[in-house]
Amino acid sequence: MKFKRIISYITSIALLLTFIGCSEKKEDTKVQKDTITVIVPKLGGKLIRGAILEEAKKFEEKTGTRIRVVTPSWIDTINKINESLNDPKINFDMFVIITSWGGSLLGENQVAVVPDWVKKRIDWDDVLPVYKNNILTWGNKTYALPYDGDCINLYYRKDVFKNKNNQKNFLKEFGYKLTPPKTWKNYEDIAKFFNGWDWDGDGKVEYGIAGSRLKGYGSVLQFFTRAAAYAKHPDDKAYYFDIDTMKARINNEGFIKALEDYISVMKYGPKEILNFSPSDVRKSFISGDVVMAIDWANMGTMAANSEISVVRDKVGYAELPGYDKVFNSKTNSWDNIYNSPSSISGNWTILVNKNSKQQKLAFEFAAHMTSKKLTSKLITLGWTGVNPSRYSHFKDLSAWADSGFSQSSAKEYLGVISKSLSNKNVMIDIRIPGSSQYYDTLSYGINLALKGEVSPSEALNSVVIKWEGITESLNRDNQIRLYKKSLNK
Repeated sequence: MKFKRIISYITSIALLLTFIGCSEKKEDTKVQKDTITVIVPKLGGKLIRGAILEEAKKFEEKTGTRIRVVTPSWIDTINKINESLNDPKINFDMFVIITSWGGSLLGENQVAVVPDWVKKRIDWDDVLPVYKNNILTWGNKTYALPYDGDCINLYYRKDVFKNKNNQKNFLKEFGYKLTPPKTWKNYEDIAKFFNGWDWDGDGKVEYGIAGSRLKGYGSVLQFFTRAAAYAKHPDDKAYYFDIDTMKARINNEGFIKALEDYISVMKYGPKEILNFSPSDVRKSFISGDVVMAIDWANMGTMAANSEISVVRDKVGYAELPGYDKVFNSKTNSWDNIYNSPSSISGNWTILVNKNSKQQKLAFEFAAHMTSKKLTSKLITLGWTGVNPSRYSHFKDLSAWADSGFSQSSAKEYLGVISKSLSNKNVMIDIRIPGSSQYYDTLSYGINLALKGEVSPSEALNSVVIKWEGITESLNRDNQIRLYKKSLNK
């Protein structure tokens, strides 16, 4: 009898353990079911990914949803995204990507259309039209949410420009007043004037300009930003290619002249400028080494709140310089009109995988990251890399004051960005499949020209041959169709 009781006891324990095991399996299944995977590249510092990682933890605590954030290197992110298009085992629910990477995802029909409830959640009417019409849509449908609104402008040392001796000497040398440059020729004159002497009285030699020239994506965008004044015609939405043939325009007279001038002005910067990345440009300017720099809006916040900044409240802000004529690709001739496009290249957006099994949860987190409330906080912090993209981002000056701006400086900074974002003639990224190949080959060609190994025309003629090969390999007719979609044509 005692033996039977022991057997009965053991059986009960076994049944209980089996029940517990089943419960644990069910719980594991539930945890797995409520998990989403986000891919965002690892950049310098905590740029872009830092806020994603922080908010993922808060979102998990609030909702119980597990968020797995994958942070590969820049190049590995592109590769992993491309691999995921063909391998169903690689599952990303949410993509945090630079605009140009969206071409492959959208071209392969991998992205979910943004639902109306998400638009309502993020206050869609608050998002600026320039982003809604150029960056967040594809074929006139909304596929992306606005995380970072990028806009490239000119930063200059306001205190140095206002110095009476500098104004007097500049007028004597160049025959016109020292003001923020209206044209790229003015920009080069000012760079020449301030190059190679101690204009701030700190006992060190300073320079005229800092600009990104290191081979890579950031420098290519900066070249396109400058070339836009020469080659982005205000009556033509296309820029890189002919919209009906996909014939590359990159070696037309406008682009060649832009590259010649892009190289010429380098002699008025630090000797290391050939190796400058965007982060080096920012460091050089906020450390007080140069009088002017071209950069995204990150420069403004870093100048105001970086620990190494010596230019706080000494910075002036201006729209990009223009050019006194623009090349017309349709007539193959120059039009004698002043042309000053803005550049909104390099934006970071959030897209949700159309095939995600957790699409609603992914959109919930995407809506959180791109909400009016959160982005209004992130834009004032230099380490986030997040810049203004909404009407509301320009209204509350107190938030900017808390991050280190004076009220007058914040007002001027936001005013210039607002003007740039109101410009009807805008330059955006290449947003079609193969974008990374187009950028890489151009980066290589420009680098050869920067080092003086080939002429600007030789470099760009060589790039065109490679671009044509890329277009053919990806099916020219399909690329034409997708290029039109990327321009909402």
